[in-house]
Amino acid sequence: MSKLAIIVPYRNRKTQLRKFLHHMKNYMLNFPWIKYEIIVVEQQDRKRFNRGKLLNAGFLVAEGNGAHYVIFHDVDLLPIDGSYQYSDKPLQLANKFEVTDEFRRTIQRDYFGGVTLFPIEDFRKINGYSNKYVGWGFEDNDLLYRCRETGLELEDYIYSTPSLNKQSLYFDGKSSYVKIPNRISFVRPVSFAVSFYPDKIFCNPDLITDEYAIFGIPGYDLNLSFNSFSTYKFELFLVNDVTLSITTEFTPNIPVRVVVTIDPKKRLIELYFNGKKIGNADWDKYHIRKYNVEEFLYLGAAAPGRKEKPKHFKGHIDSFSVFKKTLTRSEVKKLSSNYYDKKPEEIEGLEHLKEDLACSYDSRYIDNNDNLIDLSGNKLTGKLHNVEIKDIKTEGSYNFKMPYRRPCTYKMLKHSEGGYKDGYWVDWRSRENQIYFHSLVEKGLSNLENDGLNNSKYKILDFVSNNNIKTLKIRT
Repeated sequence: MSKLAIIVPYRNRKTQLRKFLHHMKNYMLNFPWIKYEIIVVEQQDRKRFNRGKLLNAGFLVAEGNGAHYVIFHDVDLLPIDGSYQYSDKPLQLANKFEVTDEFRRTIQRDYFGGVTLFPIEDFRKINGYSNKYVGWGFEDNDLLYRCRETGLELEDYIYSTPSLNKQSLYFDGKSSYVKIPNRISFVRPVSFAVSFYPDKIFCNPDLITDEYAIFGIPGYDLNLSFNSFSTYKFELFLVNDVTLSITTEFTPNIPVRVVVTIDPKKRLIELYFNGKKIGNADWDKYHIRKYNVEEFLYLGAAAPGRKEKPKHFKGHIDSFSVFKKTLTRSEVKKLSSNYYDKKPEEIEGLEHLKEDLACSYDSRYIDNNDNLIDLSGNKLTGKLHNVEIKDIKTEGSYNFKMPYRRPCTYKMLKHSEGGYKDGYWVDWRSRENQIYFHSLVEKGLSNLENDGLNNSKYKILDFVSNNNIKTLKIRT
């Protein structure tokens, strides 16, 4: 019989803890063959909450009590349906939620928090959680990184991507951009198609968040951007500052072909990502905003002349085209599957698009004056600014290790939001956690062997055992 320890990090939520313990007592009756204990680890100081350190402390108690596996469990999540049985590999359990009028939540593919199961030996192998994340967020990102680095069994998740072997434009994320004459008015339908490969996320500690625009048109505040949450967003402003936006799920830095179609008559925007439709946005009133619209659009930035949020891109861009129509799904699929890297009108079945091109650029076609040649014949020459010419070679697919999931459904108790909310951080330390993870951990510059179970320093203030419920009070 496998022994389970359910470890709950806790501070100042007495009502939720009472509901949680009562609920778990009844819920675990569904598994009479499981011998279990609940270890509540309470932080009793005024420092910012340190979830990772609390879970490490609970794990050490569980390990000493002979547990075979642990489930790290947030106090505000009540299981409704799903198994708490043993697994010989790590599992993410909190992946479905009851939908209410107050609460809806989408779980990203790399999410490894909320409720997570580990065999004892696996958690010991990764040296537990990092102790360095305080406040809200990113200790779970760090946990997944540790699993990948130590070779724990995770699920293979394959991303199909464009294959590239060519000369490309490389943008430095600081001052690079391409300036292109803007002839777009949004009176008629239009489509954008761009092929690019972002660098790994880099964070600017002076900014609230990091956004990197692949292309943009100032005045409309139109741009396609990648951000430090590893998602893509296309946005366009209407009058009265109404924002239309479409956001992707978590996406690692892989080669990408994106198509955006905008139909002002149908009042509809559609976003396609490597040939797959991601979503759409529509509107029933107002008009697309035109505020000091510049005579240029930009590759590699949203608005390079702007002091706030120029959104400089870091990575490769190898092609960009604008069409005077909304591309059909069939046309998008063929354009996105252009594995031989032909010009749009040279792709079999897309020859008719030549007449619909407003402008078209390929990184292989640059003249001696650093001009990006307009292949549409409309002479909308692009001017390079601090852009390097580099060779790029990419594969046709990328394999990323993601957490295995066991489908479980939860009810979430009402709680105050942490992290990023309404354009700002609830606690700035969360932003510092993000910067630390992307700037040091993800780049292999942190020492996992000396940050975790083996150096988790805290002081035990009290330890109370009441049948199968144990409470460990600590000072971090």
